[in-house]
Amino acid sequence: MTTTNEILEYLLANSPWVDRDTTVDTVKAGDPGKPVARAGVCWFAAMDTLREAHAAGCDLLVCHEPTFWEHSAGESAWRNVPPGAEKQKFLDETGMVVLRAHDTWDQWPEVGIRDSWAHFLGLERPVYLSEETEPHRYHGIYEIKPQSLRAFALQVAQKVRRLGEDSVRVIGDPERFVSRPAIGVGCAGPDREAVARGADVCVVCYDGAAYWAVRERLAEMGAAVLTVEHGTSEMPGMEAMCVHFAQRFPEIDFQYFAAHPCPWTVQPA
Repeated sequence: MTTTNEILEYLLANSPWVDRDTTVDTVKAGDPGKPVARAGVCWFAAMDTLREAHAAGCDLLVCHEPTFWEHSAGESAWRNVPPGAEKQKFLDETGMVVLRAHDTWDQWPEVGIRDSWAHFLGLERPVYLSEETEPHRYHGIYEIKPQSLRAFALQVAQKVRRLGEDSVRVIGDPERFVSRPAIGVGCAGPDREAVARGADVCVVCYDGAAYWAVRERLAEMGAAVLTVEHGTSEMPGMEAMCVHFAQRFPEIDFQYFAAHPCPWTVQPA
């Protein structure tokens, strides 16, 4: 039967952009050499997600972001103190394996993070993809029918509702017309290079685009800015991973787990 080690090797062997010595795509818990019969895929391995995956009989949970809130291979800072100690205890007791797939899946062609996000948003006509001029697949600019910023933002808001995000935040004149949205990969969102190439609205995430450092600056550069949660921009890619893995490893039963703590919006009446 297939092991976690074999799944990780498949990811790394097909990701020439990843440095095996420095990547954060490593096993975070459990024995990666034991056979996997059932596996879960999620964006974030929250405590409730771990419990749900274990209850579903998963031997392995593949996540995109750090289980222990630290972007490093070891994720050691929070493992032995609350709330990480509770997670570690649960993983020790259950024996469930946790594998992070971040550096590999961020740039995976067609079904990775960027391309799945574009497809989810209905952006199917790329006019620029960063791999055309850069050594990465982080950014894309797409052609859409000219429409008001308000209309474009409403379309995005309607789509991301399925992912648990009940609103999007926008900077820019709601009546201005846009026709060249730019997207990125999580915190590596579109920036000045995209604007220089003609992007008129940048879709970014809060984790990677602080207001004072990024969003306000993009506005002064003439671009509209639409902001969503980090997970919102990457969950379509993790859903696509689940489908891809099910096809690549048919002997394993894969299940996608979407739930993690999501912000919600309060507006005064």
